[in-house]
Amino acid sequence: ITIFMGRWSYSSRWTTNECKSLSVQFLNKHHYFDGGVRWGGCNWSRNGEQTGSIGFTVSTLEGEEYVHFQYTQTDRNTDAKTELDYKARIESTSCHFGGRRWWFICPLVVNGRACYRRVGVLYLGSGKYFGCRHCHNLTYESSKESHKFDRMFLKMGVLPKMAKELFK
Repeated sequence: ITIFMGRWSYSSRWTTNECKSLSVQFLNKHHYFDGGVRWGGCNWSRNGEQTGSIGFTVSTLEGEEYVHFQYTQTDRNTDAKTELDYKARIESTSCHFGGRRWWFICPLVVNGRACYRRVGVLYLGSGKYFGCRHCHNLTYESSKESHKFDRMFLKMGVLPKMAKELFK
């Protein structure tokens, strides 16, 4: 059994796990920030079946730092296809012991206000465009779980993780 806290258990908010995402960590792991302009893409799948793909260009040229997204969005209700082609700025910060850390700058405008948050992951929520979890009103899966009984289980000598398995 999973115990949920308060109103979140009844929330219709999507979690970050339910959305397609692109992370700076993924781009860094695949050497997109090694300089210049690099082209690539990624695929998403669920249960072995491909659920989406995206093509992108990453530019780390000074003064032209961006990720250029190119993909087709299919409306789940009408099957209407929309070709999307836009850029999200990226920027880097210096690390304390050397090197650079890259960030996305959220490209979304919500309620007439541009976000411009510096984030490590952009999500494709219920809309057509990639943006930060705040703009898409996403929550983390773990924030929906209650931890109010964790202390009690620890006093009984049972790890909370084990207790969750016992009470499934």
